[in-house]
Amino acid sequence: MRRLDRALWIVGVVCLGTFILFTLQRRFYQEELNDTFDQMVEAPAPAPTSAPEAPARRMREGDLVGRLEIPRLSVSVMVLEGIASRTLRLGAGHIPGTPLPGAIGNSGIAAHRDTFFRPLSRIETNDEIVFHTPSKKSTYRVVSTKIVMPNDVEVLKPNGKDTITLVTCYPFYYIGPAPKRFIVTATVGETASVEAGAGSGK
Repeated sequence: MRRLDRALWIVGVVCLGTFILFTLQRRFYQEELNDTFDQMVEAPAPAPTSAPEAPARRMREGDLVGRLEIPRLSVSVMVLEGIASRTLRLGAGHIPGTPLPGAIGNSGIAAHRDTFFRPLSRIETNDEIVFHTPSKKSTYRVVSTKIVMPNDVEVLKPNGKDTITLVTCYPFYYIGPAPKRFIVTATVGETASVEAGAGSGK
């Protein structure tokens, strides 16, 4: 019995230590990304040339995309390219295959429900979502929330509008791998009636 108690105590300490380590790593990395982003915004634009414009650089996993803010919920998170495990541990992730925020189309942004996107449990229709890139600021309004199964990719379909779709696991306080996904859809220049997508989708 003593051995079992000791083993459980050791497991508990290891789990707590891992949680603290990941929390500190996440906080440090977010601060570092914020500083990097601010420097990118402040850097002067290159002088125009008559040479043909070079093709846009292809984003790689972990590249810095921008900053996502939800003012009413005090959310501010740096967004990286991709949805690999390490990427989502350090920030929110831009879902590959969807356009970057600020472009016409449906841009998907994912993050964990127990870290950066936990406040989405309190999001409401018409809440403001702001996305900053080094060259542009886009302001969206929440038009709907819904709960879907993990294989429902219809929520990321293009709709001809400048749209941002936030994705996280659901239920928010589920223990273990959550079985569903919580979806927030927001568009530029639109507001929605309360009936169209009121509340947090619960």
